[in-house]
Amino acid sequence: MMKKKKTKKDIKQILMISGLIVSAIQFIVSIALIVFIHFLGMIPLGLKIVIGVVLVACSLVTAITQRWKILGIITKVLAVILSIIMIVGCVFLGYTRGYISRMTGNNTKTDIVGVYVLSENNAEILDDINGYTCGSVPDIDTDNISKIKDYIDNYDKVDLQYSDYTSVVELVDALLNKDVQSIIVNESYLGIFNEIEGYENLDNRIKCIFSLEYVTEVEDNDTTEYMNNDNVIGIYISGIDTAGPPSATSRSDVNILLFMNTKTHQILMINTPRDYYVPLSISNGVKDKLTHAGIYGIDCSRETLEMLYGINVDYYVKVNFTGFLNIIDSLGGVDVTLDYDATLTQAGELKVHKGVNHFDAEQALAFSRERYAYADGDRQRGRNQMMIINAVIKKMASPAMITNYTSILNTVSDNMITNMSYDKITELVKLQISDNINWDIQSYSVSGEGTSATTFSAGKQKLYVMVPYEDQVAKAKGYLEQMCRDEIVNVQE
Repeated sequence: MMKKKKTKKDIKQILMISGLIVSAIQFIVSIALIVFIHFLGMIPLGLKIVIGVVLVACSLVTAITQRWKILGIITKVLAVILSIIMIVGCVFLGYTRGYISRMTGNNTKTDIVGVYVLSENNAEILDDINGYTCGSVPDIDTDNISKIKDYIDNYDKVDLQYSDYTSVVELVDALLNKDVQSIIVNESYLGIFNEIEGYENLDNRIKCIFSLEYVTEVEDNDTTEYMNNDNVIGIYISGIDTAGPPSATSRSDVNILLFMNTKTHQILMINTPRDYYVPLSISNGVKDKLTHAGIYGIDCSRETLEMLYGINVDYYVKVNFTGFLNIIDSLGGVDVTLDYDATLTQAGELKVHKGVNHFDAEQALAFSRERYAYADGDRQRGRNQMMIINAVIKKMASPAMITNYTSILNTVSDNMITNMSYDKITELVKLQISDNINWDIQSYSVSGEGTSATTFSAGKQKLYVMVPYEDQVAKAKGYLEQMCRDEIVNVQE
């Protein structure tokens, strides 16, 4: 039986029906994209309306033009291309919301508290230390120490005899000198021994045979007596260098206050050296290195800087700096413009020059850590760290971000947490899109004089510290006060 030959009318009808189907698919995908845009929450209402009207209108145009053969074919092809783009857009918007949600609204800290013995000890698990004497510092990290002691006391196979010490250094010395057979200590506290002569290889001399992880809420103390202004958003950027999650308590090697004034369109960054010798918020006036505040939690670091500068800091961003620098390689490196030539020797041999320097992740890390090559070492290191952060932000706002979008977002969300809510971030993004703000970024680094002194965390053991130059701290306070008065800040180094 012969097939009936299709007439022009039949072909026109097929083209029209297929066109209407394509138009319907285009309309459905358009609605889906509008929904994704709405729930992303970063597009201003006016722009959302415009996008919605344009997308729906495109669907109607595709449907209407199907009455004409050539025009109908053209709009069908364009509709298919646009639909594919919109589907990809939905996927990317979904990833964006998911990744941003993963790192925002985080108001917790993670402490890993362990039982340690000498590396030469045959004990491998908790059961092996039954009857041991065990040292601890109950006046520091009291809650976590009590929790792990309660766990051990309720564990039938182990009975320990406890000895108390007044500092972590005394505690570790007691284990190394075999005054006790085991110790209980927060893993983050062991980081201070990297700074003490004679303890450089401590990781090889002791071992952890048991540990528990405690996740607790970060306290947000009200500091309304400090400078405040609804136009100003204060963010504490803490850079840690650890293999664990960014929520883990750890020494803070990067300490930058970033203040945004949405009225004057200025950003002010204040860098404070890690070795700054200041009272911690928990030390009852006893001075310590600023970096040590991090081992007591992000809240301690933030509150310590609030005390130093007399300013209220609303939010924090905690970055695992080593992991975060992987983003630089994903972006194809970053460009930093310098006004000097230097050879950086702290992490190998890295030559930098006047003009634009292109850094990969390893070079950026070396650049951000270097201090010995500069006359004002710690102060310049702070400037370098702010330059790297600024370069990453600029690169992420460039087309380079698009080529490796999901990978970069994944890396960021794995290595960064903030207590800033998703809604607050979307509010700032909408403000930027609506007003197209060209931010004036100002930066200032305080410094001090290096010396040796006892600290709250290390007890009687003297460590290298930096005594603040009070005039520079006062200058930084002055800049912050100007910003909180909605005045234009013009930083003079």
